[in-house]
Amino acid sequence: MNKPSSEGYFTAISPAAVPAGACVHHARLPWTGRGAVVLLACIVMPLALSESAYAAPPAAQGSPATQASDVIQTQDATVDGVAAEITQCQRSEGVLTIKVRFRNNADKERHIEFTHWNATAGDNAKFYVTAGNKKYFLLADADGTVLSTNANGNGVDAHIDPGKTTIWWGKFPAPPADVKKINFMMPVSTPFEAVPITDK
Repeated sequence: MNKPSSEGYFTAISPAAVPAGACVHHARLPWTGRGAVVLLACIVMPLALSESAYAAPPAAQGSPATQASDVIQTQDATVDGVAAEITQCQRSEGVLTIKVRFRNNADKERHIEFTHWNATAGDNAKFYVTAGNKKYFLLADADGTVLSTNANGNGVDAHIDPGKTTIWWGKFPAPPADVKKINFMMPVSTPFEAVPITDK
């Protein structure tokens, strides 16, 4: 009985046994067999081993993906085409810091007026936190300067280009430690409700 010829056969090669990019030659194999081995060793396996090189890179800082990931809650702003996003509601040493990012989703510049000319005292009272049955208004320093974007006595506004954002922030007396969520009211957006507090 004749022994079967080795022509037309090739041995499977483990990926671990062949470094990426290495070419394997078998002089005794016919071209069809060698071609399959060369294809496997030189093209298929290096591509498989280097698959991670083609993975999508992480989102760059400040990219839409990054910005979206830090949003705690979104509401509609009172200006058409603008979204209001709470990105921070943090309690630390008796102070609650809130940051709201206003994003212009329209195709034209949008204008937001946080406080009106010569009326900041009355306007500041419209920015407040509620927790339980209590209201917490914006804090001020020893000189009476409001700890907020609203600190400019002549009024504060923002012109936001299409696709751009602007930040409003304010500091309030912090609710007791057992309070885990607050509501936040501001005159330039619909109410934020049940916003979770993070403690620092």
